[in-house]
Amino acid sequence: MALDVEKYYESELVRREIADFCKNRWVAIHCEAKTSDGRPLLVRYDRGKPLTINSPDDVKAILRRFRGLKPRTFYASASVYSRLISKEDALNYYNNVLARTPTWDIDSKPEWWKATVKVIETIVGALKDEGVQDSVYIKWSGRGAHVHVHEKAISQEIYSKIGPINVAYCIVDYIIRKIKPSILKVNLDFNVEIKVENLMDPQRVFTAPLSLHKQLDVSCVVFKPSQIDEFEFEWTNPIKFNHNSEWRNYIEGEADMLARKAFKIIGPYPREVRKEVPKFLVQAEVVQKKLELYLPKKVKLPADRKFKLEDLRFNPNPPPISGGRKFSKGSREAFFKIEDILSHYALRNIDFDHAVKALNYAKSAIIPFQNYKPEDIAELIALYDEALRVLMKLKNPLKVKEWLLSHGPPRREHVKLDEFFKFKVDK
Repeated sequence: MALDVEKYYESELVRREIADFCKNRWVAIHCEAKTSDGRPLLVRYDRGKPLTINSPDDVKAILRRFRGLKPRTFYASASVYSRLISKEDALNYYNNVLARTPTWDIDSKPEWWKATVKVIETIVGALKDEGVQDSVYIKWSGRGAHVHVHEKAISQEIYSKIGPINVAYCIVDYIIRKIKPSILKVNLDFNVEIKVENLMDPQRVFTAPLSLHKQLDVSCVVFKPSQIDEFEFEWTNPIKFNHNSEWRNYIEGEADMLARKAFKIIGPYPREVRKEVPKFLVQAEVVQKKLELYLPKKVKLPADRKFKLEDLRFNPNPPPISGGRKFSKGSREAFFKIEDILSHYALRNIDFDHAVKALNYAKSAIIPFQNYKPEDIAELIALYDEALRVLMKLKNPLKVKEWLLSHGPPRREHVKLDEFFKFKVDK
């Protein structure tokens, strides 16, 4: 049975954990909807401004605003910002970032979870040897895990002297170098290929506590070092997760000595920080402009509509639901897609839930990303909504068929010329 994502995010605890982690961070939302070329959609801007979450109500508002894109996973930047109002604020990594959350990214697989726990133990043990323990927390990220040191375990004195980007990078890299032999041993003992990576680049985002994974039905639960021996993969079950909210706990300055030592050995972040807008953000803004056609701002429909319910017909031989229509050929293809879905349902080729999901998917994840006229997109989205209401009202496949037939005779498929002439000769 598929997980009900919307219901999962109705939990007050889930929304509070996400909001508290995301506060003053640059947020990203991974959606189930995809761009026209099939890539996952990652939303980072809202009306040209960096996406932010500062309260549980903000989580609820984002889910409602982007509902058509099916939001699934909440990410937040490793950077904690002083201000996040404009694009320039978000990309000002040196002068606008107050702190960074040092994070070790454990790249693994769900079936290797016991070996992953051993890797977690190794990282946590190395941090403990360096005097950092109470400010550490672990988040199961889905396929692997993240080991975090609370950003406030590093004092403002250290941040001001070394810089947030340099501090986070050198701490993570120092520990990785220290534990390399131990990670190799875990991989040999368990016959796995787990990697521990330093992903502390300026743009990096990490999954928020209790967010769902982007693909797996897994809650990104948090636990503390004292719970490592108790951890079971079942803790990540979204229906009955086991989560520790004490990730907020820290001791100020606990990681200062480690920061000084690591910076002396590793040095600063080794790459030049880009000042221009990354390509994926430019693409996100282009997508956002198309989203404005239907989220939630209303687009005025023309008085004389091109696409109407009464023009929908019954098709006794509809093309396949998947891949049957080439939306890129023109807006009429999107119109005929409604006929296809309703006709398949009337013929009992698909069930009610499948029909509803197919209509919603085409409406929310395909049509907005086509190069149609804005008024055509608005009309089609309105028509899909109307068709959904009819389907909800009639429900019975036979009644849907009768309703389609009430608009005129069944839709006839075009006959290819060679078949037409062959038919004439045979007659």
